[in-house]
Amino acid sequence: MNNKFKTREMDISLIKWKIKQNLRKLLIPNKTKVFFIHIPKSGGTSIDKAIAKHYRHSYSRIEDSPSHQTAKMLYGIDIEKGESSRLLQLREQLVIYEMFKEIQYISGHVSYNTQTWEKFHQQYVYITCLRHPVKRYISNYFYNAFKESDHFKIKEDLPTFLTTPRGQEGGFEYIRYFGGISDRVDYDYTTSAAIKRAKDNLDKLAIIGFLENLEDFSLKFRHYTGTKLKISHRRKNPVSNPDIDRETMKKINKICAPDLELFEYAKKKFGRC
Repeated sequence: MNNKFKTREMDISLIKWKIKQNLRKLLIPNKTKVFFIHIPKSGGTSIDKAIAKHYRHSYSRIEDSPSHQTAKMLYGIDIEKGESSRLLQLREQLVIYEMFKEIQYISGHVSYNTQTWEKFHQQYVYITCLRHPVKRYISNYFYNAFKESDHFKIKEDLPTFLTTPRGQEGGFEYIRYFGGISDRVDYDYTTSAAIKRAKDNLDKLAIIGFLENLEDFSLKFRHYTGTKLKISHRRKNPVSNPDIDRETMKKINKICAPDLELFEYAKKKFGRC
């Protein structure tokens, strides 16, 4: 094959690629790019579905079970022992991949990452929705304890669960998600320094909503993206209004102290709920 033929073949390939890219731009509307940090059991499923309706042609959900199975295979993590940091780190990497692909809407149980924000915050609107930490903790427990799926299923009764590594971890979920995941196994997410870092990072998000006031969240979303959301309740807990004794509630409140501090900070600074 002579050089002239090779050059012509390369030119044709380039033309085809450009045509394909132009067609993609015509077929996929140019919308404001959004990254939704979805905290488990904070109303995120309903929000995600509402937003995804407007991004059908360019949407990526970092799915829970496949990412969990991947992290388990690669790193041998054991969720029951509170080893979920490697899982969250893997999901952070998947988000970076999708952002480089310029996917317009990305969501999932993914933690805030400083390097990702510095690289992409001018391209993506960072959003999240918070729920009162104690209510979130209780909802998360009963959802995972009584669901049919084995994914993240909780086997212990509530008093026993509170004493497990995973039970303790649930009290600083917000701190891990917004403060950033540490590579250190012995890292303490309950320190004042860790909480302050989570507050500082939370300040960088464009939209912080509250489950107790989704109307306000929708207004903020429309202001930033021009898109009007219709949010309906999607996922029901298998146990509603559980009866929990006073002593157990005190223990849950104590466990959730770090997240409660961050939640009160967010509530005072970013809206009403």
